[in-house]
Amino acid sequence: MSELVFDGVSVRYGSRRRALTAVDGAHLTVPAGEVVGLVGESGSGKSTLARAAVGLAPLASGRILLDGTDVHRLRGRRRPLQMVFQDPYSSLDPRMSIGDSIAEALPRERGRGRAARRTEVAQLLEQVELGPDRAPLLPGQLSGGQRQRVALARALAGRPQVVIADEITSALDVSVQGTVLNLVRDVQRQRKLTMLFISHNLAVVRYLSDHVAVMYLGRIVEAGPTEEVLADPRHPYTRALLAAVPSRVPAAETGTDPVADAVAAVEPADPHHPPPGCRYHPRCPAGPRVHAGREVCRTRDPAEDAAARPHRAACHFAATVDLGLPQRPYRGDAL
Repeated sequence: MSELVFDGVSVRYGSRRRALTAVDGAHLTVPAGEVVGLVGESGSGKSTLARAAVGLAPLASGRILLDGTDVHRLRGRRRPLQMVFQDPYSSLDPRMSIGDSIAEALPRERGRGRAARRTEVAQLLEQVELGPDRAPLLPGQLSGGQRQRVALARALAGRPQVVIADEITSALDVSVQGTVLNLVRDVQRQRKLTMLFISHNLAVVRYLSDHVAVMYLGRIVEAGPTEEVLADPRHPYTRALLAAVPSRVPAAETGTDPVADAVAAVEPADPHHPPPGCRYHPRCPAGPRVHAGREVCRTRDPAEDAAARPHRAACHFAATVDLGLPQRPYRGDAL
């Protein structure tokens, strides 16, 4: 088991006026043998952070450490980090059989012949609940759920210490999402893998994850044990995500404020030009547009001393019992 640490990671694209900082000074720890769920709306930087870990996005600054060793110094060796991508239809070579795709990812070892490799491929297919008889098939002969299982088997073939799963159920039919999630959970526990699981679905994150981290405009704004964060979120953005989850509780019973709702409905800031101070303040129902006396949100970055607050929340008022927000408990109603 290995611990994965993102230490002040930044990723930038472009240059000059159109430069985009997709990830900005992200600090996140994925404890050994545990699952961290990373959530946030589209464009928050979740996938970019994942791609940086496996070398698909260049670092502008910071480090990504695996048991204290910079992962970028591991090039040329067996890759201890493997990634399962969102789209099962483009992650596999359509001209290569699924058996060959998995075998290609197996480490090369002296004295290990084709028969031994075929045996290991068969074992991997069985572990992801596909029969070994599927090995000669092409990806086009499989369903989306079956392709995603092959992608997981291929990732496991590299014998990784860490697996990063990026929205792996979002492209699948609802009817097969639960089956794939159960499989991922079982494989992670059996192999005691360290896993970063990226999703926009809080019910999925709660089901799989030991810890949850919330990302907004390139930054981690809250992180902590899953049950604690979902039961008592300390950042207004986390509460907004929870409020967006379908609930059986009628809207009239949630105690919403029309002024706060209007502020929360504001579009996210331009990521090319993030606002000063707290990046969430232009649309924050607990911020200066709703509550007088909270001008600090416009001028001072709350990420500077987030480590001292509950759940490392990047909010100046995270330690306040009442953020000035109605809070609806998260019940995990929808998957």
